[in-house]
Amino acid sequence: SSHCWFQRRFFVSFLAAILPLSIALPEISNRMDAMGGGWWPQATVAACLAAFLYEGYTYNTVFLGRILPALGQEDQVTPYLIGFNTLWGLTLWSYLRVSWTNPGAVPPAWHEFSNKVGLALPIAPGMKEWQPGKATMCRFCVRPRPERAHHCAICGVCIMRLDHHCPWLNNCVGFGNHKFFLQTCIYALLGCVVGFCTAAPTLVIVAQQLKLEVHGIAPTENLSLNDEVAFVAFGALSVFISMFLSPLLYFQLRLALTNKTTIEDNYVNMSNPFDQGGPFRNLSQIFGKFGPDWLLPITVWRPTVDGIAFPHSVDRSGPLAALNGGFSDNEDYSRDRSPQSKWAPLTGIYSSKTGEDFWRMHYQVEDLKEDMQKPSTLDLMLGCMQLDCEGNQKGSYV
Repeated sequence: SSHCWFQRRFFVSFLAAILPLSIALPEISNRMDAMGGGWWPQATVAACLAAFLYEGYTYNTVFLGRILPALGQEDQVTPYLIGFNTLWGLTLWSYLRVSWTNPGAVPPAWHEFSNKVGLALPIAPGMKEWQPGKATMCRFCVRPRPERAHHCAICGVCIMRLDHHCPWLNNCVGFGNHKFFLQTCIYALLGCVVGFCTAAPTLVIVAQQLKLEVHGIAPTENLSLNDEVAFVAFGALSVFISMFLSPLLYFQLRLALTNKTTIEDNYVNMSNPFDQGGPFRNLSQIFGKFGPDWLLPITVWRPTVDGIAFPHSVDRSGPLAALNGGFSDNEDYSRDRSPQSKWAPLTGIYSSKTGEDFWRMHYQVEDLKEDMQKPSTLDLMLGCMQLDCEGNQKGSYV
């Protein structure tokens, strides 16, 4: 029947349309081998790359290269070419950056710092709640980690300001690549919207052509069936990706504008202590100070935080407050008391400190007297130190 004939032609035409993607398969295969983790994450990443490449190939080669000239609309090719490919290129660039960039594994400098200060660093058990200004103990890595860091069971490491592990990236989204993740979502959605809107009038014509061919009527336009099928698939894929990305981008932008992560969005023990009082200042902790690098998937030029310490609205009363949950009444050392602004950048002594000096002040690290450097109850519970029968230290940290 004509229906079965059309189904067979549709399948063959679709395969013929995506055949040029084989040019990119060797590089994709090498990347998949390096990722590991079974077939599922490799399949999701391969599917994303295939969708990107298919959309780009079909729009440029089929739509701009053959369909528009066949319909006598060559004057639209150049503006469409520039607009779509700018967004498509930024999307692919952002996706590769977020997928292949270190998401922000806790750096060796922090571990060296925590080992250096030892018991002087207040350590709290990791809880599913806001813990501003507190270093927490990872029960998997069995060592301290900075605030807002969480352990990813898939990657097997603690990630600074972890948002989530994305199976479509086969990577975590954290402090090191959160900017690239947001750019990927934004540019991909814009690319799909621009591609579909510019192609919509032609999609209607091509769809009518296909309908005629299904019923055995000769088409009115001189278009290849392969191009028609590939072009209709392009439109359907654009709509599908847009429907998938729209709620995701809305959710992620809402979190970014309020300085939350997906994990922290579930915390209810206090109001968000990391909210800087405005969306622009909150975004600067992901994108850095405003500049041209906000638009490009490149390393942040002027970061405002280091991923180890974040300005917050809770000031602890002492070095042991992380263990007993106590806070001082002097909240928010970065709050501006003027009526014009609720918040202000760090000033004074805080702005003059960097690296370990700032970490010592932020985490309330105090030099302990020699007779105070004994294992705490938390140390004994975690098995971090060993004592002999008389209570003397005989081991070292592991």
